[in-house]
Amino acid sequence: MRHHVVILGGSYAGIAVMRQLSKYPEIQVTLIDQHPYHYLQTEGYELISSNTSFEETIVSLPALCANYENVTFKHRTVVSIDVANNVILLDDGDLSYDTLVIALGSVTKRFECDTNVYNYSLGAKSLRGALKLNQFFQHQLYKRLESDKKAKESFNIIVGGAGLSGVEIAAGMQYFFNRYYRSNALSCATLHIHLIVSRESVLNGMHPSIIKSTTNRLKALRVILHTNSRIASIHAHETVLTNGTKINFDFMIFAGGTMIAPCLKETKLSKTAKGQFEVDDYLRSVDDKNIYIVGDAAALKSKKGTPLPPTAQTAIQSGKLAAINILATLKNKKLKPSNLKLKGIAIALGGRYAVIDLKFIRIHGYLAYLIKKLIERCYKWPLWYSAIKGYKNIDSCDI
Repeated sequence: MRHHVVILGGSYAGIAVMRQLSKYPEIQVTLIDQHPYHYLQTEGYELISSNTSFEETIVSLPALCANYENVTFKHRTVVSIDVANNVILLDDGDLSYDTLVIALGSVTKRFECDTNVYNYSLGAKSLRGALKLNQFFQHQLYKRLESDKKAKESFNIIVGGAGLSGVEIAAGMQYFFNRYYRSNALSCATLHIHLIVSRESVLNGMHPSIIKSTTNRLKALRVILHTNSRIASIHAHETVLTNGTKINFDFMIFAGGTMIAPCLKETKLSKTAKGQFEVDDYLRSVDDKNIYIVGDAAALKSKKGTPLPPTAQTAIQSGKLAAINILATLKNKKLKPSNLKLKGIAIALGGRYAVIDLKFIRIHGYLAYLIKKLIERCYKWPLWYSAIKGYKNIDSCDI
């Protein structure tokens, strides 16, 4: 009987594990996800601001998995994990495993506030959230196009959090609105995007030149920065910041933090204070050597022990390493210790403008945008090609 590896999540990390293990017929791989697609979150912010199309941000999981003889895709929802018995409880039954890989990523951590506001506000880490935001903005523009009165009404959007996600969302939206109003001879002076920055600057901890380029771009786009401030409270549609500033808002986007998927909260494995699972040097749970945890769900660290940010890059690296160590275990070979590192960071800042930090060189502007697009295409085009090949076998894929 083949060794059964179950991967929870068609995330960047989950896909990386699956592609590596698909080369070994002695392993049976089952990939489980509640969605039938792999969401390219690095391009999701462009979807929000209508700078890319819907189909550019997804890869079909049934078609992708059908390209590999030893991979099965199950379109199911994970309810819980019975660690003691090596069983996963799904919405339609149980599934046992020999080795488990948790790659469910993370979800947006939202501010504790009034229920109505909580439901009205959104994160941008999911395709559903990105599409809702895009539709909301399109609707607001339509109302202003149809009505002179609406066009003159003030409209405030708050983006909570000025890390990678926050600045990309704020810049992308502001660019989108500026372009729309300019092309339709309307004034965008009544539209305000407020970016809440908890530190002295956006992108805290990054290289000063990256921070400077990003800040200049945001200001040029007319994004309003509230530095050294956090959201203290939310009442109805008014936000109070820790410095006393009050901002009336029509819409809010949370980009200030993440947490593990809700179905993992009760899993009996050690977690950090931030809720991520603790892993050893080989990316196995510190409590169970048959469980690997990769991507955002794990407390990933560099070789020096420094916490790594939740990026697609570190997720892919962790997925590949987990696959290597699963194979090494089966062949009774020495495991490979983690040596994850950020090789560079690319940040989209609206339109054909980006900033890139490659450690040894830093670029901003149109050239950085072209490099970022090339990186994204080098990742997704091979997946699309595999999905196209797998489509002819789709009937034999268990979905």
